[in-house]
Amino acid sequence: MKIILYYISFMFDKILYFAISIIIIVTIYLIIKELKSIQYIKDYKNIPDTNWPFLNFIDEKGKKVNMLCLRGPLQNQKEIDTFIKYKKQGFKFIGCSSYLSYPLKCNNPTQENGVCASTPTFGGQRMDTLVDGWLHCFRDENIILNKNKSLISESDFMDSIKYLKNYNLERKKHRYDFICYCPSDPKYCDKGWHYHNKNWPLAKKTIEYLCNKMNMKGILVGRENCPIDIKNKESLERADWLRYDKFLDSIADSKFMIISSQEDASPRTIGESLLVDTPILVNENILGGWKYVTEETGTFYNENNIEEKINEIMINIEKKRYSPRYHYLQNYGMYNSGKKLRDFIVNIDPSLSHHQYIRFAVS
Repeated sequence: MKIILYYISFMFDKILYFAISIIIIVTIYLIIKELKSIQYIKDYKNIPDTNWPFLNFIDEKGKKVNMLCLRGPLQNQKEIDTFIKYKKQGFKFIGCSSYLSYPLKCNNPTQENGVCASTPTFGGQRMDTLVDGWLHCFRDENIILNKNKSLISESDFMDSIKYLKNYNLERKKHRYDFICYCPSDPKYCDKGWHYHNKNWPLAKKTIEYLCNKMNMKGILVGRENCPIDIKNKESLERADWLRYDKFLDSIADSKFMIISSQEDASPRTIGESLLVDTPILVNENILGGWKYVTEETGTFYNENNIEEKINEIMINIEKKRYSPRYHYLQNYGMYNSGKKLRDFIVNIDPSLSHHQYIRFAVS
């Protein structure tokens, strides 16, 4: 009997030992699997490289963040299918106002494919109600119908471009009084995408006034062959296109930059101008980018007060009251807007708290 009991006890111990061993092995396996899953996310192996209208977010190490940006309307079946696919894969989305008045109905009368015919929707709902948060450009944030929203734009991150971040201000020399960037439209001078967005009528009137009435010298980039009434042709240099570094150098070599844009949600030219330390003269009715205009950076204007505002900006330049680059880097850029965007995203998805800064991918 003792032998039988001893044998039973022995077998029980063996079974118990085996069971405990199995539990330990399974536990270790599950822990390793979970760690690999976490590492898989941190290694960004499951995050796609996106194309318009989608955009990746990037962290301080240049790695993709496990959340996607939607910055334009879904205009065809391929884009719709891609959006559905990403949603099914579990990706969270942040919407961004970077395209005309998106997510609202746009005002560009030349926009093709009926994009401006109505407010962009998906399944009968406005796009800003279908994503996890929205980054907007509007003066009135209540326009956005999402509880998670913040005044953040792609143009807040222009210092992510190396040439701008490290721009050598010592090379600045004032060859021009002003510069204006207004790209040409393919077929027309009096209508088109850029004609509307960059507001060529206001740009043209401003340039004509500066050259003809105020005897200023400037450079117009874009619309080289479009008519403009300049009495002294030597007062306006024209180029249809400039290589990017040459374009930035031309902004740096101007006393101020004209931003006549109207339906421009994220005017990168403003960020470029500020980072090369050139003050800005901005259309007071601009859709986005209005937040950059302060007493340190420049002034607003309209077609009725051109001379008054030019005199104001020139006096402030002469008295060295502006500090555009300093203001931009103190309030925007990777270390300020990057922290703000990171906190906004982490509030939506706390699992992304290991990122220190987050920005938009350069597009």
